[in-house]
Amino acid sequence: MFCPKCGSEQEDLVLKCKKCGENLENYSQSGEPKEVKISNYLVQSILVTLCCCIPLGIPAIVYAAQVNSKVQAGDVYGALDSSKKAKMWCWIAFGCGLTANAVYLIFTILAAVAGSSGM
Repeated sequence: MFCPKCGSEQEDLVLKCKKCGENLENYSQSGEPKEVKISNYLVQSILVTLCCCIPLGIPAIVYAAQVNSKVQAGDVYGALDSSKKAKMWCWIAFGCGLTANAVYLIFTILAAVAGSSGM
């Protein structure tokens, strides 16, 4: 049996994942979920694309869009993988956007200080 959250292999009849603590009571012995709820991060992907970094937000949207279709097709592990990749690209886009804005702010402040001192 594999944990649907982290993908680690579990012994049969285990109620909680040893690695991430996910409750495994809702899963059958074969590891197939009785009901699968996997975050697709679509809203977050769209927001970081519009507000932070367009080039790095696009892969986040692509992976986020794959999650629900993979769940419906029964590919739980593929859906988990796409969900993890969407989350990763969201954080990368957010971090790059935050860094770029911080650098812009620093240069703006330095330019204002240099302009006011008459250099």
